[in-house]
Amino acid sequence: MDKPRLGHINFINCLPLDWGLTAGDLAAGLEIQPAVPAALNKLVVAGDLDVSPVSSIVYAQNAAELVLLPGLSISAPGALQSIVVVARKPLADLDGRPVALTAKSATSHGLLKIILNKAYGVEPIYSVSPLSLAEGVLDGADAALFIGDDALFAYHNRRDGLLYYDLGAEWRKLTGGAMVYALWVANRGFAARRPDLLQLVYDKVRAGFAYGLAHLAEAAAARAGRTPLTAAQVVHYIGLLDYRLDDAHRQALTNYYRLAAELGLIPAVPALQFAAVKQ
Repeated sequence: MDKPRLGHINFINCLPLDWGLTAGDLAAGLEIQPAVPAALNKLVVAGDLDVSPVSSIVYAQNAAELVLLPGLSISAPGALQSIVVVARKPLADLDGRPVALTAKSATSHGLLKIILNKAYGVEPIYSVSPLSLAEGVLDGADAALFIGDDALFAYHNRRDGLLYYDLGAEWRKLTGGAMVYALWVANRGFAARRPDLLQLVYDKVRAGFAYGLAHLAEAAAARAGRTPLTAAQVVHYIGLLDYRLDDAHRQALTNYYRLAAELGLIPAVPALQFAAVKQ
């Protein structure tokens, strides 16, 4: 193995890490594979990536194959603009109605199902759709779930007659806590075979985040022309996120897993097992 293979989410929420790896010159020695979360989830579980961010529910579904990297997550204490439901009718009126889920994520599916069940007492008919609002996803559904840059575009370009729900805010109302959306994991086989390379990747990811957050205004200005947001909107959005994974985040994550297990979305609440890396 010449270079460890690192998955990378190509959404604005990973702009700090992206900027650290590129402008901070921290990508040397890594084979980086950018993709949407759903694709990265499959690759690292299968061992086709060594380290990657994954949807947090994917760790619960594949804990036998994965170990967590300490201190790293994509979390938010409340509203975050990038996990959004756009609906023709209020959430409380969606019982038995068709709801389209994004094809790009997994954690957000469980999040929406928990919120609709626990907070609104409704059970819609779910389906996964790759369509956008412009492509007519609401032609066949009463509501649609978007994540990432698609959600940010919808949030900042609202249409008359539609309702917009920020699931981060809805989760905060339901649980009173933060939500952990993504985790950095290593494939267990790679972690066992090459602890030296695992440490290399871990150090570079942490250093990349530190560099990118320290140069966020510069990163936002450079990327503004290639995103649906202005530079100021990017800076504000990143400020809504939290990339740490501390004791409070671990408790919030376990709470999410507990509610997901109650609805049968995961088989059981997994133990949080961390890789043996130096922090």
